[in-house]
Amino acid sequence: MMKPTATPPVLLLSLVALFSLVSPGCFASATEDEATKATTEAQLETISSDIEQLKELLDKLNKERSSTERRLQRSEEEMSQLRQSIRSLEGQLEDGDKQIKKLQRRQQKLTAKKNKEKNHIANSVHSAYLASRDNRLKLLLNQENPEDISRHLTYLKHLQQAQLDAITAFENTLREIDDNTREQQQMIANLTRQRNSLQKQRDDLNKVQEQRKRLVSQLRERQSRSNRQLRSLDQQRDQLETILSQLAARAALQPITSNQGGLQWPVRGEVIYGYQEKRPETGMSWEGVLIAVDSGTRVNAVHDGTVIFSNWLRGFGQLIILDHGDEYLTLYAHNQWLLKAEGETVLAGEPLALTGQSGGLEQPGLYFEIRHQGKPQNPSRWLQTR
Repeated sequence: MMKPTATPPVLLLSLVALFSLVSPGCFASATEDEATKATTEAQLETISSDIEQLKELLDKLNKERSSTERRLQRSEEEMSQLRQSIRSLEGQLEDGDKQIKKLQRRQQKLTAKKNKEKNHIANSVHSAYLASRDNRLKLLLNQENPEDISRHLTYLKHLQQAQLDAITAFENTLREIDDNTREQQQMIANLTRQRNSLQKQRDDLNKVQEQRKRLVSQLRERQSRSNRQLRSLDQQRDQLETILSQLAARAALQPITSNQGGLQWPVRGEVIYGYQEKRPETGMSWEGVLIAVDSGTRVNAVHDGTVIFSNWLRGFGQLIILDHGDEYLTLYAHNQWLLKAEGETVLAGEPLALTGQSGGLEQPGLYFEIRHQGKPQNPSRWLQTR
């Protein structure tokens, strides 16, 4: 027959110490649950409202960011077109520079031609003057016959025509120089205006791009902050909803008194020690039942409840305690493995632990108690008849 190594006084002291720790916080009344529920629901409503507002803000930021990014894309397309225009203009400017140099070379040639024609005209005028003076003197002095006079007059006539042609050519050269000069000036002025205009467009577009890039960056940062806030609020909401679910589950639990005499046994096995049986070695009575089972047998909850203790306790080994409301508790001791954590809500028949022989049992088994207001109850009045 298996025996716990801990003496009854040690077990009693352990339980008293345990109940002094768990009783104040674990036997919550229905009124306290309702107050907690009301507070939690109010917090949940506030957080849900904050989440909706934050989602609206995020939606607005998304739209604003999308609009800004579209404008940024358009400005980048405009900048691309402007770059093409600038490259085209730079080609035109290069061609214009070549044309201006060509015009300048022509100007130099025209200037040289003008000077040459000017000298030619001056020489022609001087020669004509000398020839006409000599001819007049010869006519006055009758030094030549009429045929010579006729020939000299014809020469003078040709000379005069040549002078007129030279003057006309000179005038044409001057006009070409003027036209060439105006063309150069006009071309330079046009190219300068185009260059300045495109440079201004490029500068303005660069400013717009920088502004839009900064705006997109600011919107992304705001979105990032809002998303972090949203994740935090979602976590808070999940926590509150978990609390409400736990409260709802506790509220839905059937009172253990409604099933007195009909509770399922926590394990199926031979009862080694019954309630209030005397211990031969001490003469003290058992406050629960000790059931012999194989190690690793599943331990089930006898009724709906909430786990208020799930840990090792001296004399009881790996112990789990359920609160069933109205200050009713059930204890499951000497397990090798606990499957539930404190705060979890369990239903009747749900696994709580696996049996073992922790806490000093000589053989694997389960020690089970029912208590009301801290006092042990006879399990046979609560469990089904076997």
